[in-house]
Amino acid sequence: MYSFVTSRLLFLYMKSVYSILLLILLSAYAQASHLRGGEILASHVSGQTYNIKVRLYLDVENGEGAVNALNLVTVCMGDGAVKDLPRTSIRAITNKVSVGEFQVSYTFPTSGIYQLSLALDNRTGQILNLPDSQFTPQFLWTVLDTQQQNSTPVLPNLEFEAGVRQIFSVDLKPTVADNDSITIRVARLSKPSPGTCGVRMLDHSYLFPNEISASGTFKIDAVQKKLVWTAPEVVGNYLFAMVVTEWRDGAKISESYREGMVTVIDRPGETVAVPPYESSEYGGVITSTPVVSSSEVTMAIQAYPVPTESFVTVKAYSKQRAIIRLQLIDMNGRVLTEIASKVPEIAVQEEFDMRNLASGMYLIRASNAKDSVTQKVLR
Repeated sequence: MYSFVTSRLLFLYMKSVYSILLLILLSAYAQASHLRGGEILASHVSGQTYNIKVRLYLDVENGEGAVNALNLVTVCMGDGAVKDLPRTSIRAITNKVSVGEFQVSYTFPTSGIYQLSLALDNRTGQILNLPDSQFTPQFLWTVLDTQQQNSTPVLPNLEFEAGVRQIFSVDLKPTVADNDSITIRVARLSKPSPGTCGVRMLDHSYLFPNEISASGTFKIDAVQKKLVWTAPEVVGNYLFAMVVTEWRDGAKISESYREGMVTVIDRPGETVAVPPYESSEYGGVITSTPVVSSSEVTMAIQAYPVPTESFVTVKAYSKQRAIIRLQLIDMNGRVLTEIASKVPEIAVQEEFDMRNLASGMYLIRASNAKDSVTQKVLR
């Protein structure tokens, strides 16, 4: 009898241990790094009812268990409500990446402007332009104006492959759209403030893809509605973000933040000379004297228009992320105005007001911890 009871207790104990181990294993699967990008879509059904869809690009090569375990996402609806969206489909778009879709029908309480948002942990790792990406939450958002019947535009899947020193160009024209017009811009990564439905903020640890090599251009061709990178130089995974704004009769009716990935590989094909660095965030080729390609120079500057009668716009670029300081200096060496970035940056843009200054020559100086460059401006 004693032996039977002991054996039974031992069996129950081992069963509990195995159950705990199984839960730990499933939890590890669920928390493995696997998110490569995503977006939130809204399609009008009737009245204030919309079909809300979350589309996620999932790393099945490095996080297959986590992908299989991801059956539900939680979206903040912008009206104080929080809604669970079950997964409705998953399909492979490459042998390494799948796209999962989660959706639900939702009726807003009244017409208005709502921000739909979703925060998820466990980005995939080894993203060149996002340090410690697996510890950086993914934050997706869409702003929807329900005062007009409207569905957000549907773009192609945002998972791409590019070749080293080859022009990368993809069409971003909507595959499904109303008769409304859209504009697209590349954007700095969004991140949430603390809390269940956080406020969106900018992630300053993120680098635009062409900032890794400090060369070339990564931008939207506004006319052709294409994303163009001329040209990647370093093999690896690059995260990018874009904001798609929808317009009707000159009024903004939706704005959607989308994230995708470009995987750069060595592959056969025609290569090109990589042009000088151009800021994805601010635009325009940034040059300096001496030239920024010099190994001794870590800064670049551009000031325009020159001459000016009012304001001068100054763009400065640092080869390494740093506190960037801009100064407006007269020819006697006096610093008239000084502006410094609040956090380390790779590029900044500021305006100096010269309306109350005497006509003549002035200097704009840009500096980081290692170097400084100047440009003359004429008032």
